[in-house]
Amino acid sequence: MERPRSDLGEVELPCANDEVEGSDMTSFVIWTENEEDLGFLMFARHEGEWPPAGRHDCVFTGSPHDPKLLDDPRGLFVAEHKGREWTAEVDYTSEQMTVRIELDAGWVFQIFSSDSGNIWIAARGAERLEGSGLFI
Repeated sequence: MERPRSDLGEVELPCANDEVEGSDMTSFVIWTENEEDLGFLMFARHEGEWPPAGRHDCVFTGSPHDPKLLDDPRGLFVAEHKGREWTAEVDYTSEQMTVRIELDAGWVFQIFSSDSGNIWIAARGAERLEGSGLFI
């Protein structure tokens, strides 16, 4: 693949497939409970395979694969929060990894990951959305 060039002469612009030595990007595929795609949560580059404990920039992206899910409350949730940068708090215990993101309008998005799988929950007051997912 040819590297894009700027109009400034010999300045090289980064390619989307450029790799940063020693850094990885983790993504979480947001699924319904039936493993239907709703979108992704992408974490900023970090050291190692999984985000270390602490604060990490992240962004919701993508859209449901099945157009019927565009009107589903879970699909609408991803659409309403995508394209903006958020801060995730990542914590580990001996049993699980927890990701917590305080969003706008009172929403809190959480991922619970353990040997038995991954679940996500988005809650605002009494309103609750949930599903499963996959870290890639």
